[in-house]
Amino acid sequence: MPAELFFTLGALHLVMLASPGPDFALMLRTCHDRVLALGAALGIALAILLHSLLSLTGISLLVASAPWLFNAIKLAGALYLGWLAWGALQAVRAGAGSSQHSSRRGQGSLGQGLRMGLATNLLNPKALVYFMGLLAAMVSPQVGMGSRALLAAELCLLSLLWFGVLALCLSTPRAQALLARSQRAVNAVTALLFGLVSIAILLELAGGLASMAG
Repeated sequence: MPAELFFTLGALHLVMLASPGPDFALMLRTCHDRVLALGAALGIALAILLHSLLSLTGISLLVASAPWLFNAIKLAGALYLGWLAWGALQAVRAGAGSSQHSSRRGQGSLGQGLRMGLATNLLNPKALVYFMGLLAAMVSPQVGMGSRALLAAELCLLSLLWFGVLALCLSTPRAQALLARSQRAVNAVTALLFGLVSIAILLELAGGLASMAG
């Protein structure tokens, strides 16, 4: 496998990881508990590993080519992200302050965070399309399965490193003190991120169904 492919794909993935989206919003929602946040980081990384493997083996293309299955994934993802947005919006309306923020500390678990991370990333059809497009464009058919597995492992490890560091940094006492003072703004940002992606998926789904009906 050419070294250029390895480093270029890694660099592009890091840019994607640094972009605000549902995964970043989830880290903001879970960082009040370090264990929960680390579980979410692990879940996101495992979901990205699965996305990568599905894309590199062509399974994602089969899923995308089955309209009913892809639409079902879109609907499930939109509803789940919408539910997360509603939860964050309720926190904004409740005016969650530092006392509520502190009281939630220690209530999460690694398994709970893992499930949240997996669901948030796996149920986001935008992630499926992203990995399918990126890997199809950059990984030629001549690249062997061993190299493909190495590329998938690279994307997973970079994701775990990025979100793991984010979880550790955002869960420090100093960061928590800053977040507690701006908790309503944080909840508003997470609600906006979840909500925008959810609405975009629903509009895309509605447009696709309308074109099929026409």
